Amino acid sequence: MNFKQTIIGTCSGDAKFESACVPFISFANDEQKKTIENYIFMQVDEFFQKIYPAGIIRTQLSYSKLITEEDFKDFNKLKISYFYDNLFHDLERGSDGKLELKIKWSITFDERCTPIKLANIPPNYRGYEPKLSSKDGKNCLPRKYGIIEINRIPVFYYIYFTLKEILDVAKQIHTS
Repeated sequence: MNFKQTIIGTCSGDAKFESACVPFISFANDEQKKTIENYIFMQVDEFFQKIYPAGIIRTQLSYSKLITEEDFKDFNKLKISYFYDNLFHDLERGSDGKLELKIKWSITFDERCTPIKLANIPPNYRGYEPKLSSKDGKNCLPRKYGIIEINRIPVFYYIYFTLKEILDVAKQIHTS
C-alpha cells in the first residue's frame, strides 16, 4: 500500500508546546476560531459557577503551556521551574497565613487528566442514582475535570472537552 502521510499535520512557526502530548488544533478561519473560543469560555464560566457559586478570580493558562499526566512520569524532562513559572508564581498568603485562592485553568482533550465529574443534581432529588443534567436542564454527560493542588487547595483545573464537542460547534456555523 502506498499512502501519503498528510492526514495529520504538525504545529509550525512560533508555537512552542510545553508537552509533546498536547494536540495542536486549527480551523479554517477566524469565524470558527472565535465561535469555538466563545463556546469554551461560556462552558468554563458555567463550570466555575457550579464549583464556586459566589464567584472566583481565575486566569487561563495558555494552551501551549499545558502538560499532561504523561509529562509527570519523567521528572528529568519536567523541571520544577515549570510549576513556579506557570502555576505558583502569583500565590500569596492571607493575613491568616492560609493560601489565597488564585485559580488557573486550561482545556484538555486528554481524558486521563480529568478523573472528576461535575453535573447538576436537582435539589429535590433524594434517590441513590442521581439523574445528571446540564444547567439548561437537558440530560448530558457531566463535565469532567482534574486539578493540581497545594495543601488540598486547587490551584489549577484541567477542564475536559471532546473533539466531537468542538467539531459540533464548528459545524453549527455552516448550518446557521
